[in-house]
Amino acid sequence: MYTLHWETMAGSIVAQAMLEEAGASYQLNHVDMAGDAHKRTDYLRINPIGRVPALTLPSKETIGETAAIVIALGEQFPDASLTPQPGDADRETFLFWLNVMATAGYMTVARHGHPERYAFDENAISEVEQQAAKDLETFFDTMEAAITGNDTFLASGFSALDLYLAMLTEWSADRARLFENRPAMRAVCLSVGTRPGYKTALETHR
Repeated sequence: MYTLHWETMAGSIVAQAMLEEAGASYQLNHVDMAGDAHKRTDYLRINPIGRVPALTLPSKETIGETAAIVIALGEQFPDASLTPQPGDADRETFLFWLNVMATAGYMTVARHGHPERYAFDENAISEVEQQAAKDLETFFDTMEAAITGNDTFLASGFSALDLYLAMLTEWSADRARLFENRPAMRAVCLSVGTRPGYKTALETHR
């Protein structure tokens, strides 16, 4: 059995959606970051960097970072077609955009949502938030241009990239405005929103 260590509205949405899609047996362990549960000794023994998500595998090994979890689950459940497998024509493209979402995307969302983590002075915090908002617009424009499918990120069909992109848009205070001039991204996210695994994950994290 897998154990997903999660927090509200985090990258663990993607991990749980993938577990659901794969039909994997798993349990949830909520890590209350507001209560500093991620800094406690018992959690640091699970994930030394004190972040979520983390996934304890049936082997009892634990891995962190959403991109690493996506790759691991994709390879452990190849029949679920969540990630292109090694040797697949889309593998390199998938890995590239996965890492773009995990770095440029996720970290910019974090900077916008919690600017106080990146500065001390009130004016500096405000500037961090404003710059992050601009960077998010650029990031989502990049995503819009990169989408090659009709309602999937890759032209070859559904993958974990669709889950990841949809998750990143969940933080938007105005998703309708976000999608206004990004029809390809809107189509991907609306399609993901109909998937039972994603719905289950989203309900968990709200």
